[in-house]
Amino acid sequence: MRRLALSALVSLAATPAVAVDAKPCSAFAWDVSADVAALATAEMVPSGSTILPAPAVAVRLLMTDADKAGLALPPEQAQAPAALAGTLRFEARAGAWRVTTTERVWFDVVQDGSPATPLGFTGDPICEGARKSMRFTLKDGPATLQVSGAPSRTVGVAVTAETP
Repeated sequence: MRRLALSALVSLAATPAVAVDAKPCSAFAWDVSADVAALATAEMVPSGSTILPAPAVAVRLLMTDADKAGLALPPEQAQAPAALAGTLRFEARAGAWRVTTTERVWFDVVQDGSPATPLGFTGDPICEGARKSMRFTLKDGPATLQVSGAPSRTVGVAVTAETP
């Protein structure tokens, strides 16, 4: 009997504790709650659309074959030949911008023929409504968001001009 009790205690001690996330999407390094709310009601737009993020917009981007997506630059991360891709164009104002997606996808922001340098990256693989968020510094002028490596035909995308 003692061996059985001791065996049960050893078994329980070896079992890892499962952490329960008290607040949904709390693994992100910054608050994406407004993005998650906007993405829940986002309207579908085709790849190549122009969006008006003043100060924020969320859409469901309809992806297409990568060779038809009209990417301004090849993605900085190599993609599978059959990967889906899409683009969104917008007029940026100088400052910090945030892009949040509903899927684990690769995305670049291109301005003046060059990729914008990310200021930071964060994600939460179990967040319902958002998976990845990045911040960029952009200057005044046209910008293109390139999304690639999509696992499905649509990807929710929120583009937000952050308060200076």
